[in-house]
Amino acid sequence: MSDATSQSAPPSRGGRPAAAWAPLLATLLVWVGAGAARAELSGAPPVDAEAVGLDTAIGRVEYRAGRGLHLGDTRLTIGGFTTAEAERLEGGESAGGIEGANFFLFFDPLPYVHLFSELETGQLVGAAGDQRGARSHLRLGVDRAYGDFGASDALGLRFGKFLTPIGRWNPVPAEPFVWTASEPLIVENVFDDTVTGAMLFGRAFAPRGALSYSLYGTFLDPFDFDPGEPPAEHSAGGYVEWASLDGWALGASYFASEARGGPWHHLGGVDGLWRPSARIELSGEAVFGEGTRENGALWGLYAQAVVETIDTLYAIGRYEHFAPPGDGRAIDLYDVGLTWIPVYYLRLKVDYRIADHRDELSAPGLRSSLSLLF
Repeated sequence: MSDATSQSAPPSRGGRPAAAWAPLLATLLVWVGAGAARAELSGAPPVDAEAVGLDTAIGRVEYRAGRGLHLGDTRLTIGGFTTAEAERLEGGESAGGIEGANFFLFFDPLPYVHLFSELETGQLVGAAGDQRGARSHLRLGVDRAYGDFGASDALGLRFGKFLTPIGRWNPVPAEPFVWTASEPLIVENVFDDTVTGAMLFGRAFAPRGALSYSLYGTFLDPFDFDPGEPPAEHSAGGYVEWASLDGWALGASYFASEARGGPWHHLGGVDGLWRPSARIELSGEAVFGEGTRENGALWGLYAQAVVETIDTLYAIGRYEHFAPPGDGRAIDLYDVGLTWIPVYYLRLKVDYRIADHRDELSAPGLRSSLSLLF
């Protein structure tokens, strides 16, 4: 039932201090794809998405809504999504817009080599209550670009720019597959969304479940990031998860990061998931320690319940607590909403965030989004 078991993309990243990388990557990424990301893209069976195709000189070119365009014998698949968003906050602020397309490029040149990239094209059009008219900010950005190398489930190597494997929310491989239009504060404000480096990962199977692990670190210069939120200069971490065949999973993570010219920060985390029935999903995660962007101890958590009320309509409730570093006031948040998935490739979300007090972090109010996978 879980939406989040399919794919994430975290919020868009901007900026490009390593501008020399961008043109080269934009050219090379036509060849990029990833078997692991493909598995994430195919996390749930398609609904009402019949294949349309024709035979060509490069083999059968086939398109399935929400699953992408498969280009014959080239081993290249192109997919992606676009999202329209709107919000009305309690302070009177309002904003909305249509994001440009995010493209997924998959390429499997060999059975043990899987390449993937996600390119984002900026905002097609946006408007806010405190500005005149609509504005557009189109740009080519590289949200992710990596290769997976490995011949077995037990051990693989990932190299490039990939999502930081902390908790349950951040690794979801495409934005439409998270349950709400707003994301938890512990995901949004604590650690870097992505890592540019390498990761060893794998999975060992047992009679009643599977044990997954990942060990990763940065050793490449980051590229295409938001200059207002520069990533850690150095970072390393690990994640381990036990997933039971009885419908539950438990995970633990560790993340160490060093800001430019600053001390090392250490962050720990735990997370869990339980599906007591086909129509109910309970999940949560917590982090504690020091985040990437600020000095000082912090901790936070969220607990979320998803219930399929009628076919294709899901009710979501989430509680959050976040104690920021320094003298900032702790925040308690409640998020309630609905998500409608009439077909696999169309997702409408509406949720309302309630806060014990209003500030820049809590930002209570109404948020909505409509996502189309292609």
